[in-house]
Amino acid sequence: MNFFLNQGMGHGNSGVEHAQFYRAQCFLDRQLPFKIIFTDLLQDLHVHMREWHLPENQVIGLYDFLLATNPFDYLDNGLPAEEVQKSHEKILIDQTDTQRIITTQSSGNYQIRRLRDKIFSTEKNIYIVDDAHVFLTKGDHQVEWSYRQGPGEKVMQDIHLTNFLGEDYYFFTFDELVTFFLNQLAAHFGQNTYFVDRGTFYDETLVRQKAAGSTQKIVGMVHANHKVSEENGRILFNNFYQYTLDHLDQYDAVVVATKAQKAALKADLQGHTAEKNLDKIYAIPVGGVTHLGQAKTRKNQKLNLVTASRLHEEKHIDQIIDAVQVLVERGQDVNLTIYGAGAEDQKLAQQIKDLGLTNRVVLAGLSQHMTKDLQRHDVFVSASYSEGFGLTYLEALGQGLPVASYANNFGAKELIHPGENGYLADFSTSDANRKSNVDQLADAILSCFQDYDRLSAGAIASCQPFLTENVADQWVKLEEELS
Repeated sequence: MNFFLNQGMGHGNSGVEHAQFYRAQCFLDRQLPFKIIFTDLLQDLHVHMREWHLPENQVIGLYDFLLATNPFDYLDNGLPAEEVQKSHEKILIDQTDTQRIITTQSSGNYQIRRLRDKIFSTEKNIYIVDDAHVFLTKGDHQVEWSYRQGPGEKVMQDIHLTNFLGEDYYFFTFDELVTFFLNQLAAHFGQNTYFVDRGTFYDETLVRQKAAGSTQKIVGMVHANHKVSEENGRILFNNFYQYTLDHLDQYDAVVVATKAQKAALKADLQGHTAEKNLDKIYAIPVGGVTHLGQAKTRKNQKLNLVTASRLHEEKHIDQIIDAVQVLVERGQDVNLTIYGAGAEDQKLAQQIKDLGLTNRVVLAGLSQHMTKDLQRHDVFVSASYSEGFGLTYLEALGQGLPVASYANNFGAKELIHPGENGYLADFSTSDANRKSNVDQLADAILSCFQDYDRLSAGAIASCQPFLTENVADQWVKLEEELS
């Protein structure tokens, strides 16, 4: 079995989840078996699975498994349809109007009971209310644990698993529980390949087992820039990938999304790992297109722009809005539709209002039909400083939209060919150069409307290597080399 290891998913997802969904489609097309694994406590998991069209037999939730009457039937088939429901909760408050007990009936048909502590923080000078003890119950099956405050975050401890196949278990840490879980997967499915998409605890457990003689295959998935900085000749790797890159002897493969990142990673690893480990690095796109749209023609002088991403600070959507303002000041008739959700939603709404752009810029929320929605626009815009691949770039290009983007490493530079399917804007990560960044992004946007019809045709042509059938062949080749 092939396992895609992750922590959680929801109504809105990051590029990591979308990369998993796309890989799942490639595996389905080539009849390669797979399961997507989530280990977070997700009360709405099954609702969100339906929202993203993930069948029950493609997903394994850790707590669904631990609480199942027949855990191994659940591993094979998922949750029975009649057990899936919308979650609902009841909150008990104390005399100070503080939430003390939250009881939730999850979408997986088990009860979640959270007991909460109210503790005064001298550092923040406020009372903090947070979970102290959690009980999960389904019939006569139960999982419970408490929390202790670790460095920067709370940590699960004292985990009790009751009546798992008639036995009771105790785990001091979450890592011990994960080890138990992975052992159960190995016992049921036999020889497996684990694609570690998110969760360094997976890496540590699997590497420890591999060093002890396990024959299971481990594939490290690199979804972002692997390097943070370089100081005094020493490379500081991204914390998400540091453990992987330090233990490459125990990995069977590492997959990056672009050829450029493969070359950069191999160069950065020179002297950091054994030479033989450099041959374990593969470049396979984390996204692609199933069907290509039609090249577009420009019908009027309006600049009809679109962007789509999580509304988080690192995506710099605010700079795209500022670029719209620059274009308005230059006398352009421009509008922008922003698809996505996230923590920056209200901040961006206020920015749009303050700049007087409410009739030009729309926060359209999440799209479940991105391909169709993109077709209504002319140019896709991105202001991200870093993209491991850029799934939305590819979705836009596949529908004939030229792309204007900051010239970020790997994603933009791999997919956008200036003058052929879009334009790139130079940028600086320094806040002092923000205005210059925005001006150059505005220039790139305008360039996309010059000789627009040719750029749109170029966008379609540039997607040929990323057709799903071509990407699926690369996953098959990797599978063959790992077997």
